[in-house]
Amino acid sequence: MFASETRMEQARETTRLVRELADLVPVALCSGNQDHAGRLVSHDRAAVYGWLIELGTRPNIITDGSTRKLENLIVTTIPYHCWRQEKSIWLDRGSTIRRQTGMPWIVLHHVPPKNGSGVSGEESEASELLVTYRPDYFVAGHDHAFPYTIGQSWNQKLGKVSVLVPGQLLSAPFPNYIKLDTESGELSWHAASETWILENGLYDHLVLKVAKD
Repeated sequence: MFASETRMEQARETTRLVRELADLVPVALCSGNQDHAGRLVSHDRAAVYGWLIELGTRPNIITDGSTRKLENLIVTTIPYHCWRQEKSIWLDRGSTIRRQTGMPWIVLHHVPPKNGSGVSGEESEASELLVTYRPDYFVAGHDHAFPYTIGQSWNQKLGKVSVLVPGQLLSAPFPNYIKLDTESGELSWHAASETWILENGLYDHLVLKVAKD
């Protein structure tokens, strides 16, 4: 979004936008592979980027490396730049709170789970975490083409877990997003286009560009 700026300038702009949004509604976010700005600092027995820790000091923002109850929902946010054993710190807490309260649990993890040949180590790890902890919802990003790819969807069931990946269209007028009613469980996907929009050839060899049902 802010490609001409330095990473710290982008982090400051992102902070401003998230805080503005948090003045209206609660916001939960997790970091991704493009969010390495500034220094990693120790946070709750794991390393998290300082600008994300600062962002999470606002009461209406749940940021990297957190497990919190939000009204009728448990929210866990997993940092991208940490090891699996560090991820377990927050996932163990979420699992415990769900067992104690029976509340639905949503996990934010940047890389989506995938199985089979050709998957990355990150995708395989995401699958292992999903199988181990089995949250009610596993929300991911990273793979812009995910819901546009043959055999994939923005909403997939892996056992009893709903895996939600909205995808992204860089040239679209608004970001892809998914609406979830945590009481009814109703889900809906919103995107400017239900077919893939070219990203200068970066991902286009991975997808079949046909309309989805």
